[in-house]
Amino acid sequence: MLIFLLVLLIGGLGGFGYWAYSQGYLKSIPFLKLGSDNATQKSGGATLTTPPKISGVQVSAKAIKEVGIIWTTDQPSSSQVEWGPTTSYGSKTDIADDPSTGTSMGLVTHGVTVKGLTGKTAYHYRVISKNKDGLSSTSEDYSFETPEE
Repeated sequence: MLIFLLVLLIGGLGGFGYWAYSQGYLKSIPFLKLGSDNATQKSGGATLTTPPKISGVQVSAKAIKEVGIIWTTDQPSSSQVEWGPTTSYGSKTDIADDPSTGTSMGLVTHGVTVKGLTGKTAYHYRVISKNKDGLSSTSEDYSFETPEE
């Protein structure tokens, strides 16, 4: 008798669950996504149509021969800094955490160390971030001066 009641209870809730899902009551719960919605989620979500929005660019730490640069993006993306003595820049850090390669999920809080600087020198820099679909954004120009040696 107990087993019969359990089967009836589970079967009844299953039917209610299907009805609630088909009416749209459960569709906002991520693990209950079915069909093509689930396939999209497993493949990394929908294709992004906008590049990442860069904000909060700033120097976080300065030393004589290196500087830390931080920023945020509104979507997971790669981290890279382009820098040099003029707005022509001339140097770039390696691209880090690039989600378009499939080897990283990307970041929304970025931090890059620029190395090989000279003391008491003014530098220009800008940051570059690229999302999983290869859309990239470049910040405006910023500058800093390294401390005296």
